[in-house]
Amino acid sequence: MNDKENKLNSDENAQAEQKNQAVKYEKNDNWQFDASAPTLEDNLAIGNDYEIDVAQAPVHPKKKAKDKNREADKEHIVINKRKLKVVSLSIVSVILAALIVFFGIKLFALPNTSETMTPGNVALTVGKTKVSVGMYNFYYSRIVANYLEYASNGSFNLDSTKDYAEQKTVDKDGNEISWLDVFERDTIEQIQYIVAYYETALEAGLTLTDDQKSNIESEIETIKSSASDAGVSVDKYLETNYGDYCGLETVKKIYEQSYIAENYFYQQKINLSANEEEINKTFEENKDNYTSISYGYIEMQYNLEDPQTSTVDAVKAKAQTYCDRISTIDDMKNLVPEICSSLIEQVISYGYFSDTESAVKALQDSVSATSTATELSNNFGSGISDWFFSPDTSVGSTTCLLNEEYSSVLIFLKSEEPKLDETEYYSVRHILVVPGEKSDDEGTNASETKEYTEEEWNAALDEANKILDEYNSGDKTEVSFALLAEKYSEDTESTSSGSSGYYGGGYSQVALGYMVPEFESWATDDARKYGDVEIVKSQFGYHIMYFVYDGPKYLYNAMSDANNAKEDEFLATYEVKKHSALKKTTVAEPTTVTTTQAAK
Repeated sequence: MNDKENKLNSDENAQAEQKNQAVKYEKNDNWQFDASAPTLEDNLAIGNDYEIDVAQAPVHPKKKAKDKNREADKEHIVINKRKLKVVSLSIVSVILAALIVFFGIKLFALPNTSETMTPGNVALTVGKTKVSVGMYNFYYSRIVANYLEYASNGSFNLDSTKDYAEQKTVDKDGNEISWLDVFERDTIEQIQYIVAYYETALEAGLTLTDDQKSNIESEIETIKSSASDAGVSVDKYLETNYGDYCGLETVKKIYEQSYIAENYFYQQKINLSANEEEINKTFEENKDNYTSISYGYIEMQYNLEDPQTSTVDAVKAKAQTYCDRISTIDDMKNLVPEICSSLIEQVISYGYFSDTESAVKALQDSVSATSTATELSNNFGSGISDWFFSPDTSVGSTTCLLNEEYSSVLIFLKSEEPKLDETEYYSVRHILVVPGEKSDDEGTNASETKEYTEEEWNAALDEANKILDEYNSGDKTEVSFALLAEKYSEDTESTSSGSSGYYGGGYSQVALGYMVPEFESWATDDARKYGDVEIVKSQFGYHIMYFVYDGPKYLYNAMSDANNAKEDEFLATYEVKKHSALKKTTVAEPTTVTTTQAAK
């Protein structure tokens, strides 16, 4: 809000003018409440039932006077009239000031749905961006709804009927934390993430596209229509589904920020990519995290009503009998029909498989796995991770992990010693130019080949060379190549217009044998260096290739970690400041947020 100064109209009396200056309230963020008092002719409405009429001060009737005293009487009357008027103005000023203070403080201290950034409506400041109570509640409600949905599927140990402050979980550092704190932490991190990319996009000069503006208007109209269909006001609909103090302006701003952030997200991610030196440093400092182990695991379900597994000790004893029969991956696969019998019945009843044979085959194929120590710790706990990587645990050893909450036992087999994962992966970007004329409704996902004439091939090569010339005439960066891919590539599945979540013609962590030979041969050439660009022909057309990475999986993992660390450093530059209005935001209570409501 821009600061401005409002003055009451003076009334021929300097003292009245001084008293009726605009009332200002200052607090944090250098915010100033602007208000102007009504003039004396105005009526001040209070609530819906009462009204104060502000009238001119009464004038006493003139007394009859003798002629010789008429002039003096007139002067005396005028003087008295002025005095009465001054007194009257003082009384009115007190009334007006009290009303302005009352309504001013109300505006100053309370949240609103119009995205007016009064101190009472600013929950957070992220970087330069102020976040309203309504916007915070919007993100908070999404976070809570997502956790509850996953919890309903058994992914989290979270009970929606119990106090979230009393329920505990563990954060990424192994520290105990309440679910209520998780909700707040993740909400703030989500907002920080959006705002960081939003502000960066603004600095880069990006704005909403016409399509995005149209989409926002369409979403707003959908909300209005949904509220009408539900027979409630828009405000009530938004409050129910998006959180308190979340108005149409709030939703609109959220869409705008998200779209603008999205417009620059991938470009900034490329800018934040780690170089070779940073990748090697990350690897050397965290070697243990990139050492992986191959193992087998299988799930045994139990029922305490079964006489053979009626106690925990009985369950452990039965699991141990299986462990005694397992020393290789093949042993574990052969025991799938016996160990997983109840699980097989379940997946068939759920319709995942049509018969026992196919279910057994799928479970046997999933017995083998490879994980790092960190992945094992995250998935099964540090105890299992330590067991696998201990030099005292020999290959062929087995152990069990009991989960009483889900009435199951996981049986683990150490099938190999820990080692660096040498599986080869590569990452590239490409711009595909397909020969022949393209109709407006023709799909551009190059999964099928066609026969093209020599003339069509030549025209496609000419087009590819024009695009390459455009790239070479620019700054020749990965970002500029990605932008050209977004503009020209006919492999839409590798761009943001596809459904795979890729951007800029990029394919990352590609395993050998996935792409056509010409594509893969170029990408895995030992002579390749980051930033190499060349045109490659395949059965699908001409690929303008951009090389990013080729190497073993463990270095790819180190590269991912180095990139994540750089992004974390970038996000940390957008400082989060909590304001007093954060206390007015929503706090999740048991059974108050339902998955059905949150999904709307």
